[in-house]
Amino acid sequence: LAPSLAGPATRQALALAGRRSALATLVSLAPMAALAFDNGLPEMEKYKDRPKQRGPKPADIGLKARLLNADGDEALGSVKTCAATPNCFTTTGDRDISTAPPGESGHLLPTWLPPKGATAAAAMSELESVVKAYKPGQAGIDGGGFEIVTSSDTYLYAQFASLRQGYVDDVEFAPVADYANSPAVQVRSASRLGYLDYAVNAMRLNYISKELRAKGWTSPEITTKTHPEYFGYNLPKPRA
Repeated sequence: LAPSLAGPATRQALALAGRRSALATLVSLAPMAALAFDNGLPEMEKYKDRPKQRGPKPADIGLKARLLNADGDEALGSVKTCAATPNCFTTTGDRDISTAPPGESGHLLPTWLPPKGATAAAAMSELESVVKAYKPGQAGIDGGGFEIVTSSDTYLYAQFASLRQGYVDDVEFAPVADYANSPAVQVRSASRLGYLDYAVNAMRLNYISKELRAKGWTSPEITTKTHPEYFGYNLPKPRA
């Protein structure tokens, strides 16, 4: 039926169908979201057709009030706590063993201390430069590259991807709420999927913390002595 011979209702239906068809064409022509980051290893090409396991971005990352225990204690303006799975590190949690959730000590890190006299802005700027210089593939991890998603004087958020399966981990840094009186930086690195991480989060943070220690920071290494429970589950084996 020619549009010129159709009634108003038919013409409206034809127009709607045309818009839907055009939209479908545009969607089909739109580039698919990248399954890896631009700075990943060249070997990514060998795994480009393998389904990626990125996992959804956590809805509650960022700086918020965090509940620390069943007693209702909170930490304001803090990065997220860790779940019970041994694939996460954070500086946010209950450090009182009498009230802390089971396994809390396996996730907790001390805050990282910048050089004396460094402002929060200067500390975050230096931290950003170290993250930008991160080498994908170091220690056999993060071969899929990384991307800094958000960076400011008060918060840095980056995503890191594995080489073959494209697993994505979320990494965050932020000055503590009371930085003016107690200069320190919060840290969090966590896997989105799975139970174990084969020490990937530890190796990533250890690389970054080592670079910062060379610049005068106090950023302790994660070891079998500091976190025996975590390493009891995770052997340092690159995750596919």
